[in-house]
Amino acid sequence: MTEPRPMLATIGTELPRGEGWVFEPKYDGIRILAFATPGTVRLLSRNGLDKTRQFPEVAEALQALSKRARRPFVVDGEIVAMHGDSPARFQELQGRMHVTDRTAIAAHEQSAPAALMLFDMLVDGKHSLVAEPWRVRRKHLAALLQPPGRSNALRLSDVSENGAALLRTARANDWEGIIAKEADAPYEAGHRSRAWLKLKIEHRQEFVVGGWTEPRNSRQHIGAILLGYYNAEGGLVYAGHTGTGFGRQSLSDMYQRLHRVERKSSPFTTTPRTNEAPHWTRPSVVVEIKFNEWTADGKLRQPVFVGVRDDKKPREVVHEPESLAADPRRASANGRGGAAHDGRRPKAKKAGTRKSSRSRSNSSADIDAIVAQLQDIEDRRGEGELALPTGTLEVSKLEKVFFPETGQTKGDLLRYYARISPLLLPAIADRPLVMKRYPNGVRGKAFYQQRAPSDPPASVRVESVADEGLTTQARLIGGDLATLLYVAQLGAISIDPWHSRVGSVQFADYAIIDLDPGPRAKFARVVEVALAVKEVLDSLDLHAVPKTSGASGLHIVVPLEPHVPNDGARMVAELVATMVAESHAKIATIERWVKSRAAGAVYVDFLQNIRGKTVAGVYSVRAKPGATVSTPLEWSEVNEQLDPADFTMDSVLERVRSRGDLWAKGMTKPNSLRGVLARG
Repeated sequence: MTEPRPMLATIGTELPRGEGWVFEPKYDGIRILAFATPGTVRLLSRNGLDKTRQFPEVAEALQALSKRARRPFVVDGEIVAMHGDSPARFQELQGRMHVTDRTAIAAHEQSAPAALMLFDMLVDGKHSLVAEPWRVRRKHLAALLQPPGRSNALRLSDVSENGAALLRTARANDWEGIIAKEADAPYEAGHRSRAWLKLKIEHRQEFVVGGWTEPRNSRQHIGAILLGYYNAEGGLVYAGHTGTGFGRQSLSDMYQRLHRVERKSSPFTTTPRTNEAPHWTRPSVVVEIKFNEWTADGKLRQPVFVGVRDDKKPREVVHEPESLAADPRRASANGRGGAAHDGRRPKAKKAGTRKSSRSRSNSSADIDAIVAQLQDIEDRRGEGELALPTGTLEVSKLEKVFFPETGQTKGDLLRYYARISPLLLPAIADRPLVMKRYPNGVRGKAFYQQRAPSDPPASVRVESVADEGLTTQARLIGGDLATLLYVAQLGAISIDPWHSRVGSVQFADYAIIDLDPGPRAKFARVVEVALAVKEVLDSLDLHAVPKTSGASGLHIVVPLEPHVPNDGARMVAELVATMVAESHAKIATIERWVKSRAAGAVYVDFLQNIRGKTVAGVYSVRAKPGATVSTPLEWSEVNEQLDPADFTMDSVLERVRSRGDLWAKGMTKPNSLRGVLARG
């Protein structure tokens, strides 16, 4: 079987019109030509690297398909990470695309499943299809994948004849772009053709790394990578630098790659000036970068590292022309409603608002730009003005180490909250926030602050709220990014919201059962009591979302139907807690006085349901040495292997990319209390 090279698309600058065009999503993964016979399978990247070993689920599915079809074939597609039935972004593949250890590969296969999105067919049995029009090749491909040849690891790409509609879908869902194809064009193997047009709706392309800079403060390995592209004369042109988008592991991996190819002189046509001491490298590492725009002097504005591309050759990296990314309609097309997930957010604000900023969702491009700004401010001097969609925010001392054990800074905390904000903001929308401020990090002195500062920025939301004693005071209100980052800027590490909303503080959205272990109770006992709580909830026909507290305990959160008074939420929690304490008296207690509790028991606390009481909010970082996070769980995870220390600022971001938002999923179905009341 011959091994043709893949056909490549040309950057398009407008949506082609007229008949004869079809449109597909631009999948964000690794381009693959798959060669399959009943006996062997090979997955080759566009530059000929064999990826068969890294993606065994895809190889096995192709092998099974070839055996059922009883003929060899060559198919073209893109390996992507999967979130359920939906393709994810390229970053999701980074953890496994370079792995060679069998055990690690098997682990990645379970935690980050991949699929081959198939969009073309080059060979079917003894017949070459490259000279056939796309329509014919597509029929062969669809026939090959008909049942019983279907597999979760093999997917047929989506196709539309309405390019404008698909482009609107792409903008609304933050896709990288779409591909336009001439339906009657042959497959031009190894050529970049205008019969395929790449229509990108975000600024994103590959760059070659020509060096790195020394890190500052507590940052490890590298400060920033120095980026370039090749011009027509074959020179490497400097395009800018970025240190944004890296985690601790990816910083270490990048340093290992670059250190091996270090050289004495700059590879760029013009040696760039850098803020920190530079190290030069042989231009052999290709990375994918997302950025806001090109500046007038030909540099990248707010670039963000996406991942390493070993499937691209450095000499192929050029300055790509503009596509559709600069389309001014993108901002409005990308907008998604910022309403809270349970649909009970008030339609209008109550009187007494002093300052507010409208809650809104932020696209991934917005967030990447904000993260880039935060990193740049920290790298320069640690203070500056942050530009946000709703205004500006002064931030300072971002370089200060907040978590000495891990070396993570105040800047790391703000960047985490920016990245997690699409999940966190709906959970705290319209909720008053209580702050426990740590201006000098987790080892410094802390103090509580209920009242909002007297002079908050105009972009921050403040409203007058009455507490349980009916004392009215100005409070910060959650739900928008400016307020979230302002709270973190003030040194409040944890985001602690009320259980009710500012428009209806007399009603609770959920009841909380807080499991607090005694000094001699191991976490395994907390798990045991949590499962006892679930048994009681099941008996009452109630469901709940478990989450780590971020410290030593667990929170079990029972979503409630609208208009349940705070006393009703406390009643439900008290009923459950009492039933658990009675049936598991040796390990669970509802005794309020600490000195009267057994040191090895778990306190089942139902008193956190009073108006104005708070516990650490979902996805909140805790003021603990490991920068642990209060993380929602599936009940199947509440077992003897559960360890709260596993959920940190670094790991939770990766977790939500693979598992999605377990909080929103569990909280969208409120419990009716009719059955519970009937028991009484």
